[in-house]
Amino acid sequence: MAFTEHLFNSDDIAALAQQRASALKENRGYSDFPGFALGVVERRLAKDPLRYRDYGPYWWAVKALLIDSDRALGERDDPMVRETYQGASAAETIVMADEFRTLYLATQAVGTNQFILDGDTGAIYTLEDSDMEERATV
Repeated sequence: MAFTEHLFNSDDIAALAQQRASALKENRGYSDFPGFALGVVERRLAKDPLRYRDYGPYWWAVKALLIDSDRALGERDDPMVRETYQGASAAETIVMADEFRTLYLATQAVGTNQFILDGDTGAIYTLEDSDMEERATV
């Protein structure tokens, strides 16, 4: 299966990552854009763990970044999807995930966890992270 849907232009993402890092520094005085953004994601998930679905196929890359920054979110992973839907840096991964989330919230019902990742076959990918699903039931 070729994951070609929901990918962004890498040059556009690099420029957006730079813009957002600069804006954060200018407006808030923070120079750690990835750290700040991961904190925002962590707070969103603390309120409602099922909102991991907002990040669609980018979830696995975001989760890996959260885990790498010492946030314990379990071990469930989808390496093939994660590797496809991650940027060249943490900042770029976060920007892509946020761009996807913006589109998702504008076009999908909250909680949707099925996505077409291969436009050629139309095969449906179901995003299900049992680690996060279990957090929602606690």
